[in-house]
Amino acid sequence: MAMSQHRHGTEPVVIGKVVSVNFPRRQLRVLPKTDHPERFTNMRRIVLQTSGGELKSVEVEDIQILQKGVLITLADACPAEEIAAARNARVVVSEKERHPLEENEYYIDDLIGMQVADTSGRVLGRLYAVYRTGANDVYELRDTSNRHLMVPAVKERILSVDLAKRVLTVNSEGLF
Repeated sequence: MAMSQHRHGTEPVVIGKVVSVNFPRRQLRVLPKTDHPERFTNMRRIVLQTSGGELKSVEVEDIQILQKGVLITLADACPAEEIAAARNARVVVSEKERHPLEENEYYIDDLIGMQVADTSGRVLGRLYAVYRTGANDVYELRDTSNRHLMVPAVKERILSVDLAKRVLTVNSEGLF
């Protein structure tokens, strides 16, 4: 089950975080926060959200997808103060610019808060967090007593996701 991060409503959707700035070369090294880093390749402008929440649209000259991130070269016309403000900023897009998801792909924020039930309909709790690991994602559930339960997000464990009803059905066999 592939995931991408997303926020509900009018909040910008975070697709990357600027981890370093090479000021003389006008380059930003970005850590993608999406399962689809190739989405950066066609961007001619990016929107940066500063730590204070301010949004700045900047023109892009070149984008390279690297093994450990994305290297964005800003246009010559980009003012020096905007390059400096990019340090630790987030690269964001609007909801309508989100990458289209394939079948069995969900935005993490669409899943957070969902009721989690087993195959008999017994409510186990709510989905509290999603952790990205090398092998598969891991869902953290919290029950009404605030106890934590970690569930691997694999097809043998996650049986269905009903976004409309906000219910995630899991195979709870062997979890307790």
